[in-house]
Amino acid sequence: MRDDLDTDWLLEELGATMELSGQQVRPAALLLLAEDLAHIDKPVLRLALARIRAEHRGPILTGTVLQYVDHAMGRMLPAEAYGLALTSADQQATVVWTDEIAQAWAVAAPLLDAGDKFGARQAFIEAYGRITGEARALRRRPVVQVSLGHDPEARARAVQEAITAGRLPGGLEGLTDDLREQLQLPAPRAALALPAPDSVPTGPKREVLSKLATLREAFALKASRFTPVQVQARADRMRVGQAKRRTAAAVAQHQQGSQP
Repeated sequence: MRDDLDTDWLLEELGATMELSGQQVRPAALLLLAEDLAHIDKPVLRLALARIRAEHRGPILTGTVLQYVDHAMGRMLPAEAYGLALTSADQQATVVWTDEIAQAWAVAAPLLDAGDKFGARQAFIEAYGRITGEARALRRRPVVQVSLGHDPEARARAVQEAITAGRLPGGLEGLTDDLREQLQLPAPRAALALPAPDSVPTGPKREVLSKLATLREAFALKASRFTPVQVQARADRMRVGQAKRRTAAAVAQHQQGSQP
């Protein structure tokens, strides 16, 4: 998080999400969870938490949020990533994937070429798990790449499918000039770079990795300055806010029902 306002937003958003899931909100646990997530950009967290409220059932742990954060950043599950990687075996096909998938595919492709389909899949999943695990540890985002196939007519279609599936942040304007030229697309009004490990197109630009540790330490110091009374006060404010919203919703529903 960038400042006190972002920290307050994260605490309130997490608390409300946990309450909606039926989970008891313990202030100390809430602070620990917020600290674990403090390095993630606000737009990504907002999307991940919205999906958790809509889809997730059960306790919300750090791993739960990180799984949805992965999806929001375009990081696929291993089986899904392997299915996408398989399409790159067709030289005619254009593939929109990430650097993590491409690296894992480089390990698996020779086995597939040798006819060992089972071994190729296992090698891919193991390599992909290792690569994504290291990326998470370093807080590094997947980098979107476009591998152009030989079929020029299928290129634009593949890119459009990737945009629809959410695999190409920034849409058509997120393509490099070289790719736009090869795809025969008009120049964008405002070209945006494909997301790199230290940038997010939809939110504030990330600091370089060397500054992330400093940010995390600063947040940890901030969290340690909260007294038990302050922590309890934050939790009480969140509960009061939730109660007010529920009351307002009930009043609005009653008013609608009483209208002729």
